[in-house]
Amino acid sequence: MSVITCPSCNTPAPPGAVFCDHCGYDLRTVAPTAGQQIPPTYMIPSAEANEIICPNCQHANIAGSAFCENCGSQLAQAAAPPAPAPSGVKPAVPTPQPSAPAAPVESTVVGRLVILDSQVTLPIPPGKQVIIIGREDPVSGVFPDIDLDPHGGHEAGVGRRHAQLMVKEGQVYIEDLDSVNGTAVNRQRIAARQPQPLKSGDELRLGKMALIYYSN
Repeated sequence: MSVITCPSCNTPAPPGAVFCDHCGYDLRTVAPTAGQQIPPTYMIPSAEANEIICPNCQHANIAGSAFCENCGSQLAQAAAPPAPAPSGVKPAVPTPQPSAPAAPVESTVVGRLVILDSQVTLPIPPGKQVIIIGREDPVSGVFPDIDLDPHGGHEAGVGRRHAQLMVKEGQVYIEDLDSVNGTAVNRQRIAARQPQPLKSGDELRLGKMALIYYSN
């Protein structure tokens, strides 16, 4: 039986092939060679066998062919269709996983202040977004949320409305309220009316009075 052998890649082709289905070489000028057996992989596939249909000329090519044996077009994009799912079997649908709940964001100032010299703890009044720190003065009508007058605030230069703690999007800030003797965070004086973020353990100085802020 005559066989066409591709001179480019030495792959045998079935009789009548126009192009090599392995490398795409034009076989129309190649003379057939008699006396060779066609390998089983080059026999015409049965109707049940997988075939690759050429997108250019619609020729049915043997499964695994890289080029169409009829027109030479590349067949890499013409893969055999996937096998259908068994009847009655539904494809698995991934179960949506519930998202983790977001961490609660504090909307009020929480925690405490500890006077550094005396170690007296001053709880921060709960349920407020703004906490005024200063010295009580009934004559002037000033009643801060945290009164430092009984703890030597006057002698330390703490103003009546010296500074305030506030919370925004869960972050606690301190703001100097134009005090005469100033406010410092970790020994760094802050500008008046410019809130500075606080973290637990920071040192505050109102005038000469040092306090430690704790968030719990």
